[in-house]
Amino acid sequence: MRREPVGRRTAWRVPALPVVLAVVMCLAGMSPAAVPRAELRGGSNYFTYRVDVDCTREPYGVVNSYDQAPQLIRDQLAQMARSGQRRLRIPVFHHRGADSGTVMDSTGGGISRANLRNLRELLADVRAAGFEAVEIAFFPKDANDPAEWRAFDRGLYAENLAVIRQVRAEVVRSGVPYVLDLLNEGAPADGEDVLLRYDRTLWQDYRREFGTSDTVGFSMMVWIAGRVPHLPSVYGDEPPKVLEVHLYGQEGNGDEYRQFMDADAALDALGYRQPLIVGEVYYDDAEAADGIRRAMADGDRPVRHLTQWPWPRQSRCPAADVAPPAAYSAYAAAGF
Repeated sequence: MRREPVGRRTAWRVPALPVVLAVVMCLAGMSPAAVPRAELRGGSNYFTYRVDVDCTREPYGVVNSYDQAPQLIRDQLAQMARSGQRRLRIPVFHHRGADSGTVMDSTGGGISRANLRNLRELLADVRAAGFEAVEIAFFPKDANDPAEWRAFDRGLYAENLAVIRQVRAEVVRSGVPYVLDLLNEGAPADGEDVLLRYDRTLWQDYRREFGTSDTVGFSMMVWIAGRVPHLPSVYGDEPPKVLEVHLYGQEGNGDEYRQFMDADAALDALGYRQPLIVGEVYYDDAEAADGIRRAMADGDRPVRHLTQWPWPRQSRCPAADVAPPAAYSAYAAAGF
């Protein structure tokens, strides 16, 4: 989630999704075994342990402020696991500036020892709660966000790379299976030449140091199809083995089904047949679940897993308003 989507439409809430799926299968002549399923059980983006009535959530980041509420975070992880979730996407927010409670200070290249300890303890709790894997997504903010740069900044680039190295080392030490998103929604679009240079430079440096087997590269936001043609310029002859998309249906811009199908067609045009991770999608949303499931069949492209963002289609707060994101029934019923 880079910015708040606009023009949200009312969610289509089905009363009993398994019944609807059975009817759809019958009409399409499909047996239950033919319904596409994600390869692995998914879960949630988990980054805040509290959202106040006035929508305040900044002081409550699960990494930056882990030490303020460790038992509450453990209880929330257990609640999510009990709902059937098995994977988490954990955003790492950082910038050149003071800790905010969610966004960590990376001045000089790296987050503090206290925040590294918080991350270490959070990952231990994730493992103890029964989660099978995590995705770590990097969210450089403010001056560190290359999407906001007018020119390539080598100092800020070095700082961002240092955070990636530091956090990756901690995740590897944890023993939790993982994958990295090197820049949340960082795949460039037309005219984003500075972002393209950042991505290409980071991909080359990361590939040289760590290889490509543990990363999705740069996730792609809504209107993915316009970003896909730039991927060869980013990845060269060695793209990631799995790609990540974020799908949010919006009035006038197509629903999750159409976004998936447009992305699939654009990827096919490049000869990219990698499976997808759906890294962000509306919270516990039956319409999104059904649309993505149908697109998997129509596009013949597998989805590795799905992680919902804690933000319902009808939301009272910008960007996130659910803590913890415990409900998962809509996606579980659709095979995610």
